[in-house]
Amino acid sequence: MSSPAARAEARRKAILSRGGDRLAKLTTSARGEDAPAYLHGGTPVRGAAAGLGTFVGEETTMPPPPPPPKETPRPSPPPFPFASGAQPDPSVWSEEQQRQFMQALMGGPLNPSAFPPLQPQLSGSQGAGSPQEDPFAAMMAQLTQTDPSRASQAGKTPVGSVPPQPATRLQKLMSLLHVVCMWCLLAFFVLWKEPQIFTEKTAGAVEIPFWKRWPMLAIQGGDGGGWSVQVVPFFWAFMTLQVMLHSLRIFSGHNQVQSPALLALALPHLPPPIPSLITNGLRYFQMGGVFLDDLAAVVFGIGMVVLVASWSAG
Repeated sequence: MSSPAARAEARRKAILSRGGDRLAKLTTSARGEDAPAYLHGGTPVRGAAAGLGTFVGEETTMPPPPPPPKETPRPSPPPFPFASGAQPDPSVWSEEQQRQFMQALMGGPLNPSAFPPLQPQLSGSQGAGSPQEDPFAAMMAQLTQTDPSRASQAGKTPVGSVPPQPATRLQKLMSLLHVVCMWCLLAFFVLWKEPQIFTEKTAGAVEIPFWKRWPMLAIQGGDGGGWSVQVVPFFWAFMTLQVMLHSLRIFSGHNQVQSPALLALALPHLPPPIPSLITNGLRYFQMGGVFLDDLAAVVFGIGMVVLVASWSAG
């Protein structure tokens, strides 16, 4: 049986070991998620086990505690999406996607260099500040260069964009040529054909200059009897000259029409008969406008003849 001093020493060691156990629990709860690295569950404290064996009078041989497990490294957090400029932005279209979009919009294959990128790529060269061309302005310029009349041939869509050919000298002077031809035709009938018919009708018995008969046209109209301006076959000569001038426009390539931008977008997607009908209708409208312009030039010329004849007759 042990002495009272030995038992007192055993009690003191047991109290100290219980204090150390409480301190270990407090330290483990303060560490949080790292507690398993420092907590050895099921392994009694070495000093406490020795003191307990001495206190109860039994010696227990305990194996040494296993070494603590190594701390596993924490997984690195995912990188910030915008931390590096080399990461691709999913919202930015690639050049291939832009070409496919423009091809679907125009209804046909396009030249890759026909349009600039719709959005600038996010790269290190973005800070250079180089001016980018307006994509909408480039698209409208491309539409104005597309000839919709090519799409009406067999219902095919226009292949690419054809740059507009420079206008020839004849095409530039075509409007002036129309006006000059109309006035020359009018001068032929006023100065030569109408006096000839007047002389044949009066058999040369009446000598009235033509500048005195034309003011009567403004006052009396066509009811001046045989002494006024005579009826001449002007209409058929006018129509013959119109056919000649329009044939010249067609053979010189001056009859190409330029449809509006929205209509040019819709033409390739219409059924085959409709694009040709629309294109030919626009050409006929253009011919009708030219016909009215020529008729207006003739009416203006007749008015000037009447005005000058009135001034000459006093």
